[in-house]
Amino acid sequence: MKPGLRIDTLRVRRFGHFSDYALELGPGLHLLYGPNEAGKSTLLAFLRAMLFGFEKRGHPERYAPADEDTSSGGELRVLTATGPLTVRRMATARGKKSESVTVLGSQGEALSEERLKEARGHVTRELFFDVFAFRLEELASFEQLTEARGASEALVAASMRGARRLPEAMTLLRKNAEQLYKPAGVNPELNVKLRELEEVQERLRQEGNRPALYFAMRDKLEALGVESRVLEARGQQERRELERLERLESALGEVTALAAAREELETLPVLGAFPEGGEARLEDVLHRGKGYRAEVARLAERLASTESELERLSVASPVRGREEVSRAAVAAFSERSELLRALPARRAALGMKRRQVESALEELGLDVDGPRLLALDLSAGARAGLESLASRLEGEELGRREAGSALGRARLERERMDDALMRMEVELASLPEARPTQVRHQQAGLSRMRGVRGDLERLGEQKEEVRLRMEGLRGQEVEPETPAAVIPLWWVPVAAFVAVALAVGAWWLGGFIAGGLGLGGGLLLTGLLEKARRRVETVRDEEQSRREGRQSERRQDEERQRAALAGLAAREELLHRELLASAIEAGLTPAATLADMTARESVLAEALEKAARREALVREREALRASHDVALREERHAGETLRGHETRHAALTAELTACLSSRCFPPGLPPSAALALWRDASALRQRWQDVGAEEAALVVDEHACEAVITRLRTLASELFATTGTLPLDSAQRVPGNGPRTPRTSAESLPVESLALRVSTALDAAREQEAERRTVVERHRELREEKARLDELSRAEEAALASLLAEGGGGDEESFRRHARQARRSTELTHHARELSHRIEARTGLSDAEARESLRALGGEAGLRVALEQLRASHTQAQAQARQLLTEQGATRNQLEQWENDDLLARLRIQEETLRAKVAELATRYAEDKLALALLSQARRRFEEEQQPRVVQLASEHFTLLTAGRYRRVFIPAGDERELRVSDGQRDWSAAQLSRGTREQLYLAFRLAVVRDFAETRGALPLIVDDVLVNFDPLRARAAIHLLAQLSEHQQVIAFTCHPWLRELFEAEGARLQHLETRDTPSALRAG
Repeated sequence: MKPGLRIDTLRVRRFGHFSDYALELGPGLHLLYGPNEAGKSTLLAFLRAMLFGFEKRGHPERYAPADEDTSSGGELRVLTATGPLTVRRMATARGKKSESVTVLGSQGEALSEERLKEARGHVTRELFFDVFAFRLEELASFEQLTEARGASEALVAASMRGARRLPEAMTLLRKNAEQLYKPAGVNPELNVKLRELEEVQERLRQEGNRPALYFAMRDKLEALGVESRVLEARGQQERRELERLERLESALGEVTALAAAREELETLPVLGAFPEGGEARLEDVLHRGKGYRAEVARLAERLASTESELERLSVASPVRGREEVSRAAVAAFSERSELLRALPARRAALGMKRRQVESALEELGLDVDGPRLLALDLSAGARAGLESLASRLEGEELGRREAGSALGRARLERERMDDALMRMEVELASLPEARPTQVRHQQAGLSRMRGVRGDLERLGEQKEEVRLRMEGLRGQEVEPETPAAVIPLWWVPVAAFVAVALAVGAWWLGGFIAGGLGLGGGLLLTGLLEKARRRVETVRDEEQSRREGRQSERRQDEERQRAALAGLAAREELLHRELLASAIEAGLTPAATLADMTARESVLAEALEKAARREALVREREALRASHDVALREERHAGETLRGHETRHAALTAELTACLSSRCFPPGLPPSAALALWRDASALRQRWQDVGAEEAALVVDEHACEAVITRLRTLASELFATTGTLPLDSAQRVPGNGPRTPRTSAESLPVESLALRVSTALDAAREQEAERRTVVERHRELREEKARLDELSRAEEAALASLLAEGGGGDEESFRRHARQARRSTELTHHARELSHRIEARTGLSDAEARESLRALGGEAGLRVALEQLRASHTQAQAQARQLLTEQGATRNQLEQWENDDLLARLRIQEETLRAKVAELATRYAEDKLALALLSQARRRFEEEQQPRVVQLASEHFTLLTAGRYRRVFIPAGDERELRVSDGQRDWSAAQLSRGTREQLYLAFRLAVVRDFAETRGALPLIVDDVLVNFDPLRARAAIHLLAQLSEHQQVIAFTCHPWLRELFEAEGARLQHLETRDTPSALRAG
């Protein structure tokens, strides 16, 4: 593996929800584990941004802060093949530049960004995001490449430095070439231009002179104008008549409907003021009256049932008037019911507990009984004194052992310091006395000497290049002089004279017309000759000005080259002086060879190493001497501490023996056994006291329960004294109407049943009273509602009588008939008025005038015949006018074309333009085809040399990931668009695999490319974000094992939020880093 790039430390100043956080990484396999929204994707985006730059403003992965004025970013400390680098990148919130980047060396010196690109192996942003730092959703990008361009191109693109650039470049070249030219194409640009060139050349062959038909065309144009004016006047007259008849035709339906409406109006009777909406009001009144009567009937039935229920609920209850006393007695019994049931069990448990305490006291072994045990002083103060004494004894014993150990360690440390000081003195005596600053000063001079020599060599090359350019400028040939005029000026008057002579001859031989035509033709040719001469003169003047401009530019270039040569000479003098100073500083001569400088550099490096070693040894010797003094003091202090502990231990042992003897304990017990016996005796004493207290509480509870029972029986006898028996409770009542069970006396019932029956009687009386109040309230509400409905019913009857009188009918049937007649009369009147308005709007005439016009034309049939005749005549006139206009326009265009006949010149210019365009397009087509052929040849060569290695690695990885399920990965020959795998029996395409297996295949290819890149160009860190979530545990373990193997040669960083993946990573020895959620005080914590 070639050395590449490794991330040692990342510091987030502000990015996403991270602010002022740092994380130490280093070589090997790292796992960053945390829950959702802990910042895993944010850190992946941060690493991408630090290495390749931030996304554009507004992109979600830029993770810009909410405050627009706040910048975001951070720094990375990386280790490269040339040494450590610090990359600091900040995204600016505003301004033209979206970010700023700084690259620092190992000593903090500023470096160019090219050092970072070299450390990255010149890998592109797209390749790094697709292969080296990707998420789960980006794992399918290889599938997109295979679908778009085939597996072969995808593999080549992923293995080379271009990621998707190679397929995109080849596709773009093919598309450009096809857009330029196709052998059998029609629309490509070069095909179109060639076809246009052929058409122009064909037109040039067909074109010729056309002066003969000019005057005939003019006569024809005048005749066509006269005929066109006559047709136009006739058309206008027919158009006005046609519009009038069409308006009458459009109003035929309205005229007929208007006559029918007026006839129907005359048949209807005349009605007075009929109420508006009378029929709807009648239905509304009848419906409301019917509803009110039905509601009154229902209320009467409900009032009868309510009164009978009131009579039933008015029966007196035996507990009425004594509810409070009865509830108090039942509540008192309920409070002590549990206590009453527990009394026998408590009495038995107390007897057993007393016997257990007496037995435990005998087993304790103390020569005391219960009363004497209570008399012993086992208080908390005495116990605290004993515990304090025992703890002090234990502390003194521990202190004595620790003091002995400290004394031994202090002696060993002092002896080790003596040996180290002796060895250090010997090594210092063997090293020369020289300071590192002097040696570094000489090394700096040697380094500057090398740089100055390189600058001198480059300066010499620049001077030689300037001299060559000056010689090239001087050696250029002198441009030829501009030729004289191609067409002399005297040709024009000669041509005019010849034209006039020819015109006179034509007049003499053929008359005035032939003479005029000859004169016109001659003058036209003379004008063309003058125009051609002026154009040639203009081209010659422009060429002369361009030649003078080129000569001026060459002179300016020569002056600039002289100035550059003088500047280079001055810089060479300065560099020679700097070379002399740096050589003196390095201890060499300016003429020293490269071998001398290399030898001097090795000598200085060895001297610097020795000087640095001596300086470090001096500092270590001073530190060792100070440590030696400290070790001596610690040895003396440890001895004194040991003697003090032994004295205090003897005094505390005598005090413990006296304390035990005073409390009847065996005097020879150790502190721990004495404390245990003390705790047991105290516990027995407390248990004895608890038994006595519980017996007293039992007696008090028995007296209280007896008083409650007596009160309850007395109350029950008083409540039901009239019958001498008690009613049954709800559980003992017989359902239905059968015979009832006889009642029972109060003295013969258990106290629980007695309390239950009293409580039942109270609940029944309370429910009866509540139900009676509810029924009374409902009876009052029903009576009020009935009175309201009676009043509403009477009001509706009065409204009905008033409405019938207003409508002029004594009953409902006549009222409804009058309503229908009034509604129809209103509709017909409105319809007739609307039809009159529409007739006037369509024809501009009133309805009477429209009817008179129709009668004059013979009615509807006569109108339609007149319209057909007029339309046919108007159509024929329009066709004749269009034909005349077309012929007139063609004649006029032909005349204008002949009058401005520059078609031949335009065709020649168009031909030359098309020839130049065809040449340009042909050159572009050849360049694209050549580039496409070179790229295809390079791809084939890369596939032959490199692809077998990548495919072999991918097969090994995929076999390991699938536990041997698939043995081989290959691209079929002749089918570069398909990626296939084999299990030894049959082949499978990637689309036929499950989602998890397909993602394992793409991961295997990525790891193969990563490994091949590290072997050929340099190792780069591999960063994956939860790409194993679709793997089963077995294949996930295999993938993590593969990542662990890869991490032996290059850095691997993984993100996950799944505990089972974390356990698999830890099993492979990954260094775990915990990421907390943004709500915790610390968003980043080392695991």
